[in-house]
Amino acid sequence: MAVTDVLFPDQVVDLPPEAGDQTAVRFEPHEAWLQAAPREQQLAAMWRWFATRYDDPREATPHDASGDYLYTDGGPIRASEVLQARFGGRVDDAVIATLLRAIHQEVGEDWAPRRLDKAGA
Repeated sequence: MAVTDVLFPDQVVDLPPEAGDQTAVRFEPHEAWLQAAPREQQLAAMWRWFATRYDDPREATPHDASGDYLYTDGGPIRASEVLQARFGGRVDDAVIATLLRAIHQEVGEDWAPRRLDKAGA
């Protein structure tokens, strides 16, 4: 199950053009729009921002014989730290906490940096 399925069961949340360039390799929401956006769109924008920068280590990170991840491109990245650093003070903490619950439910706290050659994948 994808994080968006946890956030928005049976619902698709589209971002408007004023949210930012959604075709960019690394999505960056426009600050004024983000702060005024409805909760569902804030969640979708924060998830898009996060997902264009970080990968599930199970899918993107090699591991050794004992199953420990070998973060060859840096990491692990702590989801709570990067989301709070980027969106804290801009988006209500309860909205950030909602995204973190979904992220933790699906993958956990530790993520791998997404390589630029995979960002559009």
